Amino acid sequence: MAYTAKLLIRDVICVPSDRSVEEAARVMLKADIGSVIVGTLAKPEGILTERDITRRVVAAGLEAARTPIRSVMTAKITSVEASEPLDHVFKILSEAKFRHLPITEGGKVVGIVSLTDLAKVLQEVYRDDKYLQYFADVVASR
Repeated sequence: MAYTAKLLIRDVICVPSDRSVEEAARVMLKADIGSVIVGTLAKPEGILTERDITRRVVAAGLEAARTPIRSVMTAKITSVEASEPLDHVFKILSEAKFRHLPITEGGKVVGIVSLTDLAKVLQEVYRDDKYLQYFADVVASR
């Protein structure tokens, strides 16, 4: 059985693009997440991540309360269809150096996966000793 990105779907929070970065950061803090979709699930305009805020707002010396999300968000969203195999998801995350990847079905955002989500899964999987040696072998081979 081929496992697909659908397994990784979790809830997504959207924020309107005319809101301030400070408002988006507060939403992310309250929800304990590292990214929000800008716009709506049916019509996403972009994605705003902690990395965007750090690099494009804080490091640039902008005032978060006065900076509209649309001016610093990542407008070109890279996503993966829910039907894509998991290895494709991992490839996109690692090659593009993304920490968050929206999952879509027919152009509509239905979920998002983060590296934190994957780390939680690995934590569970590698509690079993039989997987620990495999993991150690893979890491050692790099």
